[in-house]
Amino acid sequence: MHTLRHFIAICALTTVPLGGLVAQRTDGSSVAGDATAASHRIKIGASTLLGIPSIGVERPLARTGRTFQWDMLVSPWASVEGFPLYFVVGTAEWRAYRGRAADGWYAAVHAGLGAFQIQRWDYRDSTIYHEGANFMVGGSVGHAWRTRRGWVVDAYLGGGTVQSLYKSYDRLTGSRVDGAKLWNISGEILPYRTGLSIGLPPRSTATSLRE
Repeated sequence: MHTLRHFIAICALTTVPLGGLVAQRTDGSSVAGDATAASHRIKIGASTLLGIPSIGVERPLARTGRTFQWDMLVSPWASVEGFPLYFVVGTAEWRAYRGRAADGWYAAVHAGLGAFQIQRWDYRDSTIYHEGANFMVGGSVGHAWRTRRGWVVDAYLGGGTVQSLYKSYDRLTGSRVDGAKLWNISGEILPYRTGLSIGLPPRSTATSLRE
């Protein structure tokens, strides 16, 4: 468990910029339709595969229609039916939108770090669980819809390669059972980056609505 906590701390420090979770900055249209107006927005969402909650921030780059997003996916469950299901994934993503504003169709590439303490699906009939960390590289496609009130609904589908270092334990005895001296190594291709997020209205929009 101490190893997992160390990995989580590393993920948080390397994949979430300081102050990044309090605002999003995008070169999108305001409620009045000004395409050059800058807005601030936080994003919350969930994985459509498991319903795991996420939070993130997307900021514009110098080139029009290009953005950079940080986000973090965190499992809210310490265990399910007595088996560990605890993980955190931090991801950095570079997006290219078709239009000038940060909405509509886009393609993206990303890289991420994760830490986990879980039981794999193919070990459901045993008492064995796994603890370790992984590195992910891949791509995704998505579409962002901007509403008149400034909300942004973002649906995306993607995945890539997942390279993992882990150790295996018996949850009843707490003893290690994989026979490796250091770490086990595995690599897989998975559709891990699939979900839906909602960007909250920009501060300027929220102020105008109150007025």
